[in-house]
Amino acid sequence: MQLVWLGIHIVGVMVCFILLISVVRTRETNYKSALLMTVVCSIIIFVSRCLYIESNTLEELLACGKLEYLGKCYANFCLVAFIIQYCDIRAPKWFLGALGAINSFMFVLIMTCEHHQLYYTSIDMKRTSVGYTLVLGKAPLYYFYMVFCMAELVLFFYYCIRPMEMQYRFKNARMLRAVLCTVAVAPVVMLSFTVFGITGSVDLTPLGVLSSAVLLVLAVNRYGLFDTVSSAKELLVESLEEGIIVSDDEMNFLYANRAACELLPEMNCEEGKVDDWELQALYEQSGTIIDLQDRNYEIRNTEIRDKTQVRGYMISIVDVTDVMSQARLMRELKEKAEHAATVKSAFLANMSHEIRTPMNAILGMAEMALRGNLDEEEKDYIEQIQIASEGLLTIINDILDFSKMESGKMQIVETEYAVLNLIKEVENLVQGKVKDKGLELNIELNPNIPRGLYGDEIRIKQVLINLVNNAVKFTDEGSITVSVDCEERQESTLLKFSVKDTGIGIKEEDLERIFNSFEQSDTFRNRKKEGSGLGLTISRQLLHLMGGNIYVESVYHEGSRFSFEVPQRVTDPSPCGAYEKPRHKRVKKQQEYSKFKAPEARVLIVDDNLVNLRVAAGLMRPFGMQVDTAKSGAEALAKAQEKDYHLIFMDHMMPEMDGVETARKIRALEGGYYKEVPIIALTANAISGAREMFVEEGLNDFIAKPINMKELSDKILEWLPFELLQE
Repeated sequence: MQLVWLGIHIVGVMVCFILLISVVRTRETNYKSALLMTVVCSIIIFVSRCLYIESNTLEELLACGKLEYLGKCYANFCLVAFIIQYCDIRAPKWFLGALGAINSFMFVLIMTCEHHQLYYTSIDMKRTSVGYTLVLGKAPLYYFYMVFCMAELVLFFYYCIRPMEMQYRFKNARMLRAVLCTVAVAPVVMLSFTVFGITGSVDLTPLGVLSSAVLLVLAVNRYGLFDTVSSAKELLVESLEEGIIVSDDEMNFLYANRAACELLPEMNCEEGKVDDWELQALYEQSGTIIDLQDRNYEIRNTEIRDKTQVRGYMISIVDVTDVMSQARLMRELKEKAEHAATVKSAFLANMSHEIRTPMNAILGMAEMALRGNLDEEEKDYIEQIQIASEGLLTIINDILDFSKMESGKMQIVETEYAVLNLIKEVENLVQGKVKDKGLELNIELNPNIPRGLYGDEIRIKQVLINLVNNAVKFTDEGSITVSVDCEERQESTLLKFSVKDTGIGIKEEDLERIFNSFEQSDTFRNRKKEGSGLGLTISRQLLHLMGGNIYVESVYHEGSRFSFEVPQRVTDPSPCGAYEKPRHKRVKKQQEYSKFKAPEARVLIVDDNLVNLRVAAGLMRPFGMQVDTAKSGAEALAKAQEKDYHLIFMDHMMPEMDGVETARKIRALEGGYYKEVPIIALTANAISGAREMFVEEGLNDFIAKPINMKELSDKILEWLPFELLQE
C-alpha cells in the first residue's frame, strides 16, 4: 500500500512539474491546453475525494488529501490562464508566472506538511458516520491560501465579464457569459461553505470544481468555443487595425470591432447606441479621407449581398497615413530624380558643347593643314592628330548618347532601307582600321534576306560598327567575321547579326559585367585599350528601344562572338541577292567632297570664337565661295542688311544675342529675301531633336561641330541655288 501512495506522490510531482513548464511557456501555449489542464485537475480532485472516503488510515487519508490539493492548486490557475488566453486579455508577462509560482510553493508546503507546521499545526484523524476523516489544525498560511484561491476564482469571474462585451457581439453571447460566470462562481461558493464550516466536516469544493469543469465542457460543445473557423474570423476582425462597422440594409447598427470603437468614440459603438443619421453620414463619406487622432483614414463602403439581394453594409475605416506619406515621398523622389536627370543631361550637353568647340578647331585645322605642301613626316604627324581627335570625338558622342538614353530623349527614327547598302557602308567605314592592324574582314550574308526593310538603319549601323570596332580593338591577329541572317515572321523578319573575332576573349565571370556602364573586362590587360566603356551599354539600350536584344559568347584567349537581333518590317520581300565585296581604293579625303565650286556664291559665317571662324572659312575654301565673317549676332544682323547672302552659317551659342535670336531678327526684317535666305545653325550641342528645334525657330538646318567635310558639302549642295554650282 505504501508503494501505491508513493506512486501517487510521484505522479503528483510530475504533474506539478508539467504545469510549471506550461506556466513558463504560457505565451506559447493556447487556451485549449489551459482548458484541458482544468478538466484534468478537476478529475484529479474528484478521484482523490473518492479515494479519501474509502481510506481508513492516517497515511491513506493524508495521501489522498495531498493528491486532492494537486488539483485544487492548479484548477483555478488553469481557469485564469484559459480566460486570459481565450479572450486575448493583455495581462503583464509576469502575471501568470507569479500565480503559478505561488500555487507551486503552496503545493510543496502541502506535500511536506507532516514535517513542519507552516500549513497545518496538527494532523490527526477521527471516525465519522460516513467513514474516517482528517482533523487538521489550520496555520495562517492555510487561510492565506484559501483567500488566494478565492481571489483566483474572482479574477476569473472578472475576466469573464470584462471582455465579453467587446469579444462576443453575436448570437448566444449572453448565454455564453452566463455559463462562464457560473463556472467561476460554483467553486467559490463551495469553497466558502467549507472555510466557514457551513457543511461541517464535509468538503464540497471538489463537487464545485467538478461541476464547473462539466459546465465548461458543455459550453465548449454547445457554443462552439473551439470552432476554429469562427474563432479565427472573430479574432481576425477584432485584431484588425482597420475599423469595421456593420449595419443592416436599413442602415441600423449591428456591429463594430474594437478599432472602430476606438477611432469613433463619439458614435458610442461600444454600447451599440449608434444613431442612424451618424451611420448614414459616415456611409456618404465613402472614398474621402478624414483626419482621426492625427492620422489619415479613408472611408470605404461595401455592400453585403446574398446572391443579388443587399443584406447590409460594411463601412471600413482604413489607415492610409503611411500610404499617403509614401506616395508623397515617391512624388518628391520622382521630382528630384527628374530634376537630377535634367541637370545631368544639361551638364553633359554643356560639357559636350564645351569639348566639341575646341575639337572643331583641332579637326578643322588638321584638315586644312593636310591640304598644304607637307613632307611625309609632317603629313604623318597631322594624320595622327586627326585620327586621335576622331577617336576622342567618338567617346564624346558615346557620352552624349548615354546621357540622352538616361534622360529618355533617345529617339528611334524608322525609314525604308536595304540591308545590302547597310553592310557596304559598315565595311567602308571599318575597312581602314581592319587593314591597319593586318586583320582579315569576312562578310557572310544570307542572299534570301528581304531586299527592302523598314526600321532605324542609323541605329542598327551604329550598333554593328561598335561591335566591329570592339572586335578590331581586342584582336591582334587573325580575322573578324560579320554574319547577317534572318528569321521569317508574319509581315516582318527578325534580322540577325553576329560579329566573331579571334581576339583575346572574355572571362566567364566578366560576361555580364561588360554591359555595365564605364566598365571593361580584364581591366589590367586592357588598360591600354582606348574607349569610354559605354559602347556595349549604348548598343544594348538601343536594341531594347528597337525591340531587339544582344548576346555574347566567348572563350578566354580564343575569341568572342557578339550577336544581336532586331525585328524589322518588310517592304520588299524579294531576295537581296549575294554580297559582292567592294574594291577599296585609297583616295584623298578632299576628293570625297570637292566635286563642285561656287565662285559666285556669297556666304556669311557667324561665330563669336575667332578660331572657329577661321576653321569654318578655311574648310569652305575648296568650294571657292565668297566668304564673309561676323563675330557677333549684332554684326551679322548689320551685314545681312548691307549685302544679300546666298547662305548664312549661324553659331548657336553666342553671348548677348545667340544664333536663334539673331535668325529671328533677320526673319523679321522687311523684304522677301530675309524670309527666304537659308540659315544653317552651327552647334556643338547636337542633342536629339536639335534640327526640329532650329526649324521651329526659323532656321533651315544645322551642322554639328566638329564640322565634317562630307556633311558640309552636302548641306551646301542642298541649300545653295543650283545655278551657282559648277563642276
